[in-house]
Amino acid sequence: MNKPDMNKLLNLKRDIRFEAKGDKEYKLAIYGTIGGWFGENDANTVRRKLQDVKAEKIHVHINSGGGSAFDGVAICNMLKQHDSEIIVHVDGWAASAASVIAMAGDEIIMPSNTMMMIHQASTFEYGNADNFEKTAKDLRKIDTALTASYKSRFVGTDEELKQLLKEETWLTADEAVALGLADEVAEEIEIDDTQEKEETTEVDNTKGQLVAKYAAVAKENKKEQEEEPEQEKPKANLSELFLNL
Repeated sequence: MNKPDMNKLLNLKRDIRFEAKGDKEYKLAIYGTIGGWFGENDANTVRRKLQDVKAEKIHVHINSGGGSAFDGVAICNMLKQHDSEIIVHVDGWAASAASVIAMAGDEIIMPSNTMMMIHQASTFEYGNADNFEKTAKDLRKIDTALTASYKSRFVGTDEELKQLLKEETWLTADEAVALGLADEVAEEIEIDDTQEKEETTEVDNTKGQLVAKYAAVAKENKKEQEEEPEQEKPKANLSELFLNL
């Protein structure tokens, strides 16, 4: 993430809000930067809000550019381990650590004007060559952990996923669905301008190739299912019919 992106991330309004939606459903809104460096918008806050909740469904609404990878992983795991059905709604964007949180969803819904971004871990470092070499090794280990967060949903190979992370890939709702990182493209919703990301330039890279590849596979599978003829029931033997009377 470059310096202008980081400045914008730090200035986003931060908010984790939890509210009941009737007797059996709750809404958890995760907006703004995630992680202990940035105030109360962290895994510990989510833990406190979830610990006494008993509900059939929790709707998790995300509009965040990310933040701490570890807080993102922790929140994702807490939601996965909860007894409730988790339905994730990307309200604006789910980038970086926020995209990891989104992977907790039993169902992930992205309106057509929303975005998801996945990438390798990044950090700041100061010091000598030994410091930087150690940091590089640590980041590669973190990348392995982050990759595991997407693997259960991603429809491609491990190498394809690693390449997408390496290229810091931005995904539209349709692209996320094609790659298995979302389930449904919903109608557009209005995005709060204070949370809206900067425009990004589309690059013809691994993402475009993989989206085309797996969208075609999904289309072919659907076509085969629709064309598969119904199996005829075997004709009953007359002798068996009389024996069953």
